Amino acid sequence: MAERKSYITDIRSNQEDDGRLLVVENNTSGIPFEIKRIFWVRDVKQGAKRGNHATKRTKLVLIAVAGSCDVEVDDGKEKITYRLDDPTKGLYIDEMLWRTMLNFTPDCIVEAVCDHPYVPGDETYEDYDEYLAALAEQ
Repeated sequence: MAERKSYITDIRSNQEDDGRLLVVENNTSGIPFEIKRIFWVRDVKQGAKRGNHATKRTKLVLIAVAGSCDVEVDDGKEKITYRLDDPTKGLYIDEMLWRTMLNFTPDCIVEAVCDHPYVPGDETYEDYDEYLAALAEQ
């Protein structure tokens, strides 16, 4: 079984006289894959958590484009918590890593850049015990 990773990656940023330009492109600027889907998470109620699942095949990069939140990444053995609060930094997450997003500020907007399109019914493990059982089978 290959080791799965999560890590902070740099998002290309160009500071110009009239503002900052942030760039997300295929296989560059902190995105180590071909982009197949992008979505945003916003307007999360105070105290709520998002995610609470592992994707079966999808790798992604999460970017807090406004505000901040924490992302807890769990490989079934160890948990690492990352703080997303800088749009020039993204969090790369391999497939088959459980993630929970929490501690959202009211203005938080998180962009998710993915390497696979969404497949309803076969995209995620949403039960933690089922996720652990799938890891054990690999």
